[in-house]
Amino acid sequence: MSVNKSYLKIFFLLLISNNLYAADLVDVYNRAIQYNDDYRIIKNDKEISLQQYNQTAASIFPEINFQAGTRETTINRYIGPGDNTDFNTDNYSLTLQQPIFRLAFFDELAKSDAVIKKSEKYLILQKKRIALKTTELYFRLISHTNNLREKKELLKLSEKKLSNAYKLHSNGSITKIEFLRFKSDVESSKIDRDIAQNEQENSRGDLYIFVGKKISDIHNVNTEIKIPNNQYKLSDVLNQATSKYEIIQMANYDLDISQNIFESNKAQHFPTIDLIASYDYSDITGGARFGANKRESSSVGLTMTLPIYQGGYQSAKVNESRYKLENAQIKYEQTLKILEKEIADKIAKYNIQRELVNNHREIYKLHDLKYISAKQGFRTGVYTDTELQQSKIELIKAKNRYVDSTLNFILLDLNIKQYTSQIGIDEIKEINSILIW
Repeated sequence: MSVNKSYLKIFFLLLISNNLYAADLVDVYNRAIQYNDDYRIIKNDKEISLQQYNQTAASIFPEINFQAGTRETTINRYIGPGDNTDFNTDNYSLTLQQPIFRLAFFDELAKSDAVIKKSEKYLILQKKRIALKTTELYFRLISHTNNLREKKELLKLSEKKLSNAYKLHSNGSITKIEFLRFKSDVESSKIDRDIAQNEQENSRGDLYIFVGKKISDIHNVNTEIKIPNNQYKLSDVLNQATSKYEIIQMANYDLDISQNIFESNKAQHFPTIDLIASYDYSDITGGARFGANKRESSSVGLTMTLPIYQGGYQSAKVNESRYKLENAQIKYEQTLKILEKEIADKIAKYNIQRELVNNHREIYKLHDLKYISAKQGFRTGVYTDTELQQSKIELIKAKNRYVDSTLNFILLDLNIKQYTSQIGIDEIKEINSILIW
């Protein structure tokens, strides 16, 4: 009885341990949003852009400085009238400088605002990329896990054939060359299994790096559920992408930033006007030559600074920013061209992949019926164990092709959606609904 309890305890611990490392697509996505390093850096970049905007906005407010100082004068030798007496000097100064006319200020503020908006779009884009990358890595692990199962079954078939070959070779039914071929097939199958095992571990490692969690148990595709079948037109997707897709919006903000930098540099040729007010207080105590002295003064006035000659520095800055503005325009137009090509390619692949999924589904159903027939034939003695195993492998291969084509189809659908809408937890949950343990 105590032995049984020990076994149950071990089984329970193993069950808990496996569940700790099991994860569905939703869990993996949530962890990626929380722990992905790139996403955390981009979130900080957004906060940095907000602080840069605050710095720019603060430059229009008055600058107030207070300065205080004390000085002790020691007289060791003095020739002339008066007493040779040490004295102390205390100084206090309060200065206010209020910018009145800064033409470049508004361009700099507009530039900082565009930088904030660009960083916000970049954050949204990165969240989309996390959804896409999470799905891609999770699907890759599913594919490699299925491939490993296929290679293990192939190894079982090779071992069954080798076992039969031993008997046939011992009674002289096959030659040594034929026997060695069966033996070589087993070694090749072992190598294929090891390669598949390594691919699975690599894909698991990629997922671990991306989300920060080791995963042993994952979902697979539920072959009985119909996958989403959206219809996409290139013109419709492209029209929406030019106004909604973050890459285009970011390129547009780059144009705004370059334009504002250009205008700001041109504005540096204009004069600046500041209001300056100051208050000074001085207190001299002790044996100064002219005795104790207290003095306070205040002043208010306007200061105008007019750039006259800088050796061509500012003109060069203007020309530099003009070329950068031209480059931003070229890159914007180039981004539109690349986007059109990407969307056209993905929609074409999506339509082809849909046909491929339907084709592989029918092939999978056919091999499923063949395997059922093979099992019945094995029970009645019509099929051998190797023939049954061969039928099972053909079914696994057909299922894996169907699963892979389905995963690629879902991933293409998600890729197209990124151009026209937000993709996040809702889309991940929708995909997760067609996956099963």
